[in-house]
Amino acid sequence: MSAEPRALATRRALVIAIVVVVLLVIGAAFVAGPAVAPSAPTFPPAGATTPPAGAAAAATRGDIAAALAAVGLQVEDIRAPYRPAESARLTTAPRVVIRAVIPNDPDHGRIVIYEFLSTADATAAANEQAVYLASGVGRVQFTPDTQFTVRVVGSTVVFYAWSAAGSPDATRAGAVATALATLGFAVPVSG
Repeated sequence: MSAEPRALATRRALVIAIVVVVLLVIGAAFVAGPAVAPSAPTFPPAGATTPPAGAAAAATRGDIAAALAAVGLQVEDIRAPYRPAESARLTTAPRVVIRAVIPNDPDHGRIVIYEFLSTADATAAANEQAVYLASGVGRVQFTPDTQFTVRVVGSTVVFYAWSAAGSPDATRAGAVATALATLGFAVPVSG
């Protein structure tokens, strides 16, 4: 066989190999089904900002301050960015972040107040957050012993997470959760 027919045979074999690989890839994609993007991000898109919180969040902040004062704790506003693991609805909600002042634990005690238009909206968002936290994706973002407080107070959602093993003052960290339990109604996180 001369060089030209050999080159032609090699090209045919290469084309056939490429066609077979392409068909295998298409067949695998067909069997696996279409790739589906997540329905909603669990974080805000780059450049997104949430609108400022209003009167409902301010009122809930006052309620939290009073509840914490009853157990001997104060609150302070947080200026540094803080975003816990959140469900999709919470990522875009107006928010206020405060901190229960735990003297032996200045790195923890953050409480996030998310504001919604109605109690029904807040309840739906709180339920979504509870499901998210119980899921594998939500759960792995916290230490295994983390305890969650998700409460609906009027048209706001209050979120607090704490870990006895991760806190130098677990007694006061737990007291924050106990104080928050006096407000609104709980949305339990199971799992």
